[in-house]
Amino acid sequence: MKPLHLSAPVRQGLGSCLRPGGLVLTERMLALVRLPINPVVLDAGCGPGATLHVLSESGVARTIGIDADASLLAEAGPGRRRVAQADLAHLPLADGCVDLIVCECAWNLTERCRVMDEFARVARAGAFLCLSDIYYRRQAPGGTGWPLPSCLSFASDLPTVRALVSGAGFMIERVEDHSQLLTQSAAEFVFAHGSLHGFWTAVTGDPALAAQACAATAAHRPGLFLIIARRHGGP
Repeated sequence: MKPLHLSAPVRQGLGSCLRPGGLVLTERMLALVRLPINPVVLDAGCGPGATLHVLSESGVARTIGIDADASLLAEAGPGRRRVAQADLAHLPLADGCVDLIVCECAWNLTERCRVMDEFARVARAGAFLCLSDIYYRRQAPGGTGWPLPSCLSFASDLPTVRALVSGAGFMIERVEDHSQLLTQSAAEFVFAHGSLHGFWTAVTGDPALAAQACAATAAHRPGLFLIIARRHGGP
């Protein structure tokens, strides 16, 4: 079974961004950072390249997009954009070479501790990290209950997220809750498929797995966070 973000219902519903919040949250991120002249920007988990396009349109010439999925990179790399297929836990980049790392709803799909250490390794002193992903607003006992790999199934509560970011050597400057964007995406899925159960049935092909996913949603009440942080050692 495909991961959630590669399933047809999600791709059709979210388009090229493949994440709740889409470019609204991307533009919010970029408005909160202060970049040097001619910065190097890493889009970690770039998917089909929506953020790479926004960066290019805003005048950022030196961008690097990395994703583990070759089919998504085929969509992300037209023209002069530089993309590479790689595991975010093993970035093919030199130490201290990046001024901004953007990671949007990709971190939860990775070895999160290892990836955060890699982000710290490739970031220059004072570089920004813009991180957005799903978190649990309520921790339910037992397993997660999600029927397939997704940013939902590997999420945690927000204090854990903050601890992982800070522990890797980043100073958190801002934390925002954008759960309304996740709710909006869920509403669009419900409209397209008749119900949340209908959406999960379309994704999994199995009504029993769909019921499991609906129960996990109610148990964990997923939300969407945005964190702006800076690598230690900057001005």
